[in-house]
Amino acid sequence: MTEPEASVPAVMRNYHEVLRNDLAKVLAPLTDAGDVPAFNAAWQAYTAAIAVHAAMEDGVPGAGRGITAMLDLFFDGAAGAAMFKAEHVHEHALQAAVSDAIAHGPAAVRRAFTAYRACAEAHLVHEEDVMMPLVARLPSPRAPLFAEWCVSAGIAHGSFDHFVAHGVESLATFGSAKNSPAGATRVFVHALNAVCTPAQWAHYLPIARGAAPPQVWAAVLAEVPSLDTAAAMAA
Repeated sequence: MTEPEASVPAVMRNYHEVLRNDLAKVLAPLTDAGDVPAFNAAWQAYTAAIAVHAAMEDGVPGAGRGITAMLDLFFDGAAGAAMFKAEHVHEHALQAAVSDAIAHGPAAVRRAFTAYRACAEAHLVHEEDVMMPLVARLPSPRAPLFAEWCVSAGIAHGSFDHFVAHGVESLATFGSAKNSPAGATRVFVHALNAVCTPAQWAHYLPIARGAAPPQVWAAVLAEVPSLDTAAAMAA
């Protein structure tokens, strides 16, 4: 594994940008428009992706124990893994309320989604406020830690192909708060490469490449040409 110039926690941090994109730039406009069928399709894509992300945070039995448990181990419980798991339980209940509202029309969806969005966005900020300072203090190299504790949990959860494709498509479309679409995609994909084995990267690279517009992918490779080389060597 190679440590990218953007630290490997960018896999997790940039996925927060994906989730924010979903909430503010995809789902919210659909609720405003009252387009329930389109909302339903986008909601299914969102919930499938955030479920993998949550597994990478909380851990999966028999696989990685998740980022919060990792940080608790290194920093004497400072991450508060149990607290964040409890927040996920509350968030999942509000997710279920949104899913249930879909059968009851635009007004019900708008009410349920408004409540869910407020919870989800506050949760993302809380995680960043607590975890990012701790992540910065982790020993280097960080890539093996994230591979063992987080990526293995995401893969064990299932739907990791969707997690990758959804993340790349979102960042390549909307970018992030700090980066253009090409820049955000590069940071995420480069970090993902760093936490994958060569064989895993040979599998996920075509998924990532297929989810990005050609011009965005060309810009990514112009900055990090080794991404294609690494996959070719593993094939």
